[in-house]
Amino acid sequence: MEYFFGIIILLGALIFFHELGHFLVAKYSGVKVEVFSLGFGTKIIKKKIGETQYCLSLIPLGGYVKLYGEDPTTPITGRDAKRSFSNQPVAKRIAIAAAGPIFNILFAILVYFIIEVGGI
Repeated sequence: MEYFFGIIILLGALIFFHELGHFLVAKYSGVKVEVFSLGFGTKIIKKKIGETQYCLSLIPLGGYVKLYGEDPTTPITGRDAKRSFSNQPVAKRIAIAAAGPIFNILFAILVYFIIEVGGI
């Protein structure tokens, strides 16, 4: 049972860093982030800070960052149109999409060095 909780904690950290990558690069690029969620399903905790709703959901097997204008079928109008994901240059969209996996690689390197240097 102790391994189960350890796996959940490590998986949660991996998911957090992955979604954090998307979140930080989107914010840096000027894209509006509507939701940052760890987990899926029923929201256990949610809090809106600024324009972003932060959520912790029941099923800890994933997460997501919802960007404004991410759905290309939804029309984007108004003053926030320039902050929509779909209106960004291709290079910014690629950077936002790639940030999650890149943060996973950086997290793996960090964990490796903690284990090797720390002797865990």
